[in-house]
Amino acid sequence: AKMRTSLIIVSAMSLSLTGANNPATKMMKENIEDISRFLKLELVPDVKINNGHIEESFNLTLKTANNILDYVEKSMTETADKVQKTFETMASNITQNLEEIMQKSSSNLNALQKLTIDNEVAIANDFTTKLNNVVAKIETRM
Repeated sequence: AKMRTSLIIVSAMSLSLTGANNPATKMMKENIEDISRFLKLELVPDVKINNGHIEESFNLTLKTANNILDYVEKSMTETADKVQKTFETMASNITQNLEEIMQKSSSNLNALQKLTIDNEVAIANDFTTKLNNVVAKIETRM
């Protein structure tokens, strides 16, 4: 665009040097005026409008990208919070279940020990009774 503008300026300067009465020069001058008018009235405003649209499009794209990033960050934070809460609940449940298991195991061990002690006396008494019966039978045979 800068080279074209330079060519137009050089052409305009050469026209002014050669004189405006020459028909070819006059036609060139009119063409340059038409091109200048077109540039001023049509092309420059159109370029400005397009630049505005480009800037607006860029701003909308940037806003959309920021909204997407915000959504992703929010979703990741919410997901991380939910996962953390789930793990905390699981840890609490596991701890509670283990405490219940330990308590039941302790109760069962105590009950088993009591039964063993109670049965030891009964077994010893039963064994003693049976042994005494055997000894008594042996003594009667003799």
